[in-house]
Amino acid sequence: MAQRAPGHLLLLNALRSAGLAEKDVQNVNVPTHQTPQTLKSGGVDAIVAWQPNSGQALRELPGSTAIFTSADVPGIIYDVLAVSPKSLAERRADWGKVVRVWDRIARFIKDETNLDEAARLMSARVGLTPEQYRPLMKGTFFLDLAGGMKHLEKGEGLGSIYGSSRVVDEFNVKNSVYKAPLAVDGYIDPSLTAEALKAGQAP
Repeated sequence: MAQRAPGHLLLLNALRSAGLAEKDVQNVNVPTHQTPQTLKSGGVDAIVAWQPNSGQALRELPGSTAIFTSADVPGIIYDVLAVSPKSLAERRADWGKVVRVWDRIARFIKDETNLDEAARLMSARVGLTPEQYRPLMKGTFFLDLAGGMKHLEKGEGLGSIYGSSRVVDEFNVKNSVYKAPLAVDGYIDPSLTAEALKAGQAP
């Protein structure tokens, strides 16, 4: 496992769900891209990895299986569109168009009649076949603007991006990724999503 990385936080949640603590296991610091080889060597009993490394490990080691994934902890990982304050100020209208196009993408992916095409497009980005990628889509929640706006409301816990960001911030401080807590609320701006919803999603 790459220590002090998102996978480390996922591991802590996996242990907690099993009634265990970090002290109950021995962590070996391994770069994520080396985790498949490490598991295959027999040097560890389990790995924490993301695609395409986790998929590689499952393919190359017969009998291996995923015992805990981010799908088991909804909200622990939010993928977001992050832009610099300068770019947002100077090109706000353009970023608004991007947000509205995302709504179309999310709706396309969520439409079951498009699953084969969506799997083909996304699997190519991580070096998997569509058949290998399809099961992974079950653990990924593609939020359209209305769904995303619900998670952009301020709140505690993983159901809100604000609460989830604070969980990650606390983890980072505790593990010396950086020294002092960040003002995470200031990094989140739901206004473009709200404006797109009010205008009616059309690009």
